[in-house]
Amino acid sequence: MKTRKIIILLILTIISTTLFAQQKISGQQDPQKVFKVVCERYSRKYNTLNSEPIENLSEDENAMRLISDSNSIIRLVWKKGSGRIEYIKGNEAGTKIVRRKTLDVSEEDIKELLALMEEKDFYNQPSYIYSSTRDGTEWFVEANINGKYKALVRSNPERTFLNDIGEKLFKMTGEWPSDEELEALHKEFEEYRNRTRLLNKKR
Repeated sequence: MKTRKIIILLILTIISTTLFAQQKISGQQDPQKVFKVVCERYSRKYNTLNSEPIENLSEDENAMRLISDSNSIIRLVWKKGSGRIEYIKGNEAGTKIVRRKTLDVSEEDIKELLALMEEKDFYNQPSYIYSSTRDGTEWFVEANINGKYKALVRSNPERTFLNDIGEKLFKMTGEWPSDEELEALHKEFEEYRNRTRLLNKKR
């Protein structure tokens, strides 16, 4: 009987310690608070680069917007299938526009994008997931489709479901890198990561 009480006390202690640790961790990385800060950061960026918001649209409009921390913004707006996509590129500081273009988008492209969003379950994904490892890339993606708004943020988007959606948007603008350019970028990043590791080891 005494042994059973000790075991129960031990189990209760473990549970309470675990719950306390979880509360402490969630307090340090409260997703709602972090997401609010991230949203504010990106709102400053798209205001600087003169990108119109997509939260409030006319009744027959749908829209998506992707903001990359490499200071580029894609804004897609469509009505009844066909639409227009805008690409804005800012300077490195994100203080002024260095390139801007607008293109027509086909109904087929929009259907493919919507099918991809459904496949990836876009509207049911968590708004923000904290990543302790960063490769220098972060995307803020918004959708306002049939009056339903959703915003998501992902660091390392190429490792998440968001990569395919972002790639589709970039390809619509003609700004997605070629296979050769992507390979060069990956090689450059690997070299940078290896140099960083060597520096950290020396410390």
